[in-house]
Amino acid sequence: MVYFRLRNLFQGISWRCYSKNSISRNAMTNKLVLYGDEASPPVQFVMMAGSMLNIEMDFRHIDIFKAENRSDFYTKINPLQKVPALRVDGDVIISDSHAIAMYLCSISDSQNLYPEDPVTRARVNQLMFFNAGTLFPIDSLIFTQYFRGNWPPKKTKIEQWYSALDHLEYRLTNNRWLVNDKMCLGDICCATTVGSLQLLVPLLDRHVKLSAWINRIRQLPCFQIHLRGVQRLKAFVETSS
Repeated sequence: MVYFRLRNLFQGISWRCYSKNSISRNAMTNKLVLYGDEASPPVQFVMMAGSMLNIEMDFRHIDIFKAENRSDFYTKINPLQKVPALRVDGDVIISDSHAIAMYLCSISDSQNLYPEDPVTRARVNQLMFFNAGTLFPIDSLIFTQYFRGNWPPKKTKIEQWYSALDHLEYRLTNNRWLVNDKMCLGDICCATTVGSLQLLVPLLDRHVKLSAWINRIRQLPCFQIHLRGVQRLKAFVETSS
């Protein structure tokens, strides 16, 4: 049971929200609703992005630890029974954290997190795909093994994780942030994944730039969202040890 709850915990999230300043005229009459659990890194990612874009969202808590994502109520919202899920308008649902974050940027006047320049945007996308295809799957598998009692995890999986962190370290060689000298969506989504897994697998001494990068993100007001989520996840980790 713990395995299935955890697997659904780390699938991504979605919300409903609206912004007085950034949503299109037609969307102004519809409130965006986000369904999720703050313990999930993808949920944290979307919430942090929304906060930085000044987009208000009606957050509906779906308690993953109580398997509320498998309830009839939520299954009607997202048949995949995964969080997040963002209700945009009526029956229109967006159910992937990266897609939701890009949508929020598309309805915002500010493009600081998702620049319109084609090359820069492609590099931001590259980071988010790296999180979706590499970072998060490793994170999820390591947590799954922990909650199933298969601890420590296989050495190869830990090596893969540190190799992924080495890639992020390399990207910070000449920049303060992962794409250039300005923070973007890629920084936020990778930070929530890296920050969450530190509960089980800490950074190594060789990740000097990565550590400094995380400290810079800690200075953001929206980082409190990540901290609350990690504390919720930590409580579940401690009760399952």
